[in-house]
Amino acid sequence: MPRYEYSEGTSNKFWEIELSGASYVTKWGRIGAGSVSSSTKQHPDAAKAKKEYDKLVQEKLKKGYVLVGGGKAKSATKAKPPETKAASRNAELEKAIVAKPDDADAYLVYADWLQTQGDPRGELIVLQHAGKTKQANALLAKHAEHFLGPFATAKPETWELEWQHGFVRKARIGWPAFEWGMDDDAEGAGPRVADDDDLEWGERAGQQLAMFLRLASAAFVQELELGPLPGDEEMNLGYLAEAIDQVGMPALRKLVLGQIGEWDISGTATAMPASKAVPNLREVTLRGGSPTIGKVELPELRSFRVETGTLNDKELRNIAAAKWPKLERLEIWFGDPNYGASGKPKDIQPILDGTGLGKLQHLGLRNCPFADELVKVLVGSKILKQLKTLDLSMGNLSDRGVQTLVDAKPKLAHLSHLNLDDNALTDASKPRLKGLAKKVEFGSRHSPDRAVARGEDRRWYRFVSVGE
Repeated sequence: MPRYEYSEGTSNKFWEIELSGASYVTKWGRIGAGSVSSSTKQHPDAAKAKKEYDKLVQEKLKKGYVLVGGGKAKSATKAKPPETKAASRNAELEKAIVAKPDDADAYLVYADWLQTQGDPRGELIVLQHAGKTKQANALLAKHAEHFLGPFATAKPETWELEWQHGFVRKARIGWPAFEWGMDDDAEGAGPRVADDDDLEWGERAGQQLAMFLRLASAAFVQELELGPLPGDEEMNLGYLAEAIDQVGMPALRKLVLGQIGEWDISGTATAMPASKAVPNLREVTLRGGSPTIGKVELPELRSFRVETGTLNDKELRNIAAAKWPKLERLEIWFGDPNYGASGKPKDIQPILDGTGLGKLQHLGLRNCPFADELVKVLVGSKILKQLKTLDLSMGNLSDRGVQTLVDAKPKLAHLSHLNLDDNALTDASKPRLKGLAKKVEFGSRHSPDRAVARGEDRRWYRFVSVGE
């Protein structure tokens, strides 16, 4: 089997390929590592297989791989120069747009400059600003490689772009949930990236996201929604957060990281991008297991939501210590201690004290495994006085916790909405909640017997809505 090797810097890897009739086998890995990955590709006929075989060999040679055994060395075909002119950039004009990403005039000034550079984006800005959608789409198609680079021909599974004044305003991108059966040519795999053969699928997705964010077209993305990415048993969304950290998104206003169902939460890991990478963020939703929040300083943030079944006490304290003076909505899902969640009311004491939260109007303390204990301290907290809405749904609040709320009725009367849906309440509690707030949502998903026996002593434990 022909063997090719590549050694440069910290890279020290091999790649092998063997052609047999209408199929070929590839093997790759790190030299001396012991582990080898392999893939078999079947084609309709031998001619097609030989064509693809030669193509892959040429790609490796272009990357700097050297034939060391098993075949006759070939020379890499000289790459043709790109037909499309490289995107023009003007840092000062882009800075003005980042400051006011919805100001059409700033884009039109940029359009004038781009047209002097012969960049088709200048024309695209003018067409989209004038509402000439048909002509703008035709221009996008004609210069697809210029505007989208490698994504013009190879896209992730979910690929939805919304354009504004010549640039992507909103992007919704997602990769398949699991890598089983996938290969480089699979639909939804997206474009190839550097060192493709050595990367896990999560790393590939992260590098593809970074590749997209570096496009001139993505300079002013205001809304970004990212879905699952391939993984054997766990989908690590942290690779996507790292990509945002690497490139930076100064115009980003809204981030949704983890478009997954509740059943997927335990099979994921997620993370919050570094504050310096998203300094103008207004709204963020993190959805996934084992969230890493870290230090948060986002002076423009208005809404923060973390949906998980495994929030630990360390990250809970990071949320409580975050600096977001303009925050209006805060929603925290705690989770199930049997799946890694930990924490107590003391870990969110700064929130209960209202520290740095002078604008907060909505507080969601959901999916809480210590709900009865939580409401005891909540009814006496400083933050309660300024809230308009309070969400305690999805936890294990019992009739005992309801009694705590009823006893503190005068402290809750100012609330416009109190949500107690999906807890461990009985129907007997429902009439007792009347007048507790202007609107009380009792809901229909209560399970007073939602308990399981845990541990050697088989003690009964009341569980939350989302954990596993």
